[in-house]
Amino acid sequence: MTRTSVLLTPSELQTSMRPLRAAAKALRVGVATEVQWDQVRSSVQAAQVVEQRVMPLGVSEHLQSAQTALQAIAQRAMATGAWRAAEIYLQEIDHIMTAVDLHEWQLLQLSAAEAQRYVPKPPIQTLCQPTSDVGQLQGVLA
Repeated sequence: MTRTSVLLTPSELQTSMRPLRAAAKALRVGVATEVQWDQVRSSVQAAQVVEQRVMPLGVSEHLQSAQTALQAIAQRAMATGAWRAAEIYLQEIDHIMTAVDLHEWQLLQLSAAEAQRYVPKPPIQTLCQPTSDVGQLQGVLA
């Protein structure tokens, strides 16, 4: 596939990936909020759309495994009826982090117009969410 479009700049790539990686890290360490979980879920869904419509690379099973892991995490987190950070299993972490890495690779290949069309923007709640963990807040704002 020959691509003549303008690719994302490193700054644009970081604008998308920094909040996603912070949310994935919060999932990994078991302190994710529902907003962070949803941010990762939305990005994995975007990666699935890119895989289906723009750049079929044969990674759909990896992305589906991440979606399955995210659904299992949500079920555990909502077991009481309200979101509570849930226990995360190593295999789920592997699936999710692989999907995040694949999504970043996709972004490196997409034109800026394609990225704008298919990739969700980080939710404003990510920047407005109260937190008592200064390290977590610094990770979001860095």
